[in-house]
Amino acid sequence: MGLLNWNSASHFDHAGNCACTQCGKPTPLRAHSGDPVHKVCAEEWNDNNPGAPRHQDNGRDLGTSRYHSDLPRNSRKGGAR
Repeated sequence: MGLLNWNSASHFDHAGNCACTQCGKPTPLRAHSGDPVHKVCAEEWNDNNPGAPRHQDNGRDLGTSRYHSDLPRNSRKGGAR
């Protein structure tokens, strides 16, 4: 699958750490669903579950429905992605 793009600040919970749903260690990171998970744990889960339902945007595979990348941002030139 590759690396997830979690550049959005919504993936960081300033309120504090919770146990990662995959490894159980504390993390301030959150998946799109709000579940606490390290980015590397989410990437590993994606790699280990290649048949999981996919999340797509305009034909782009952004990862699994469970753990996926942020939507691509519009570029500054002409608004194209």
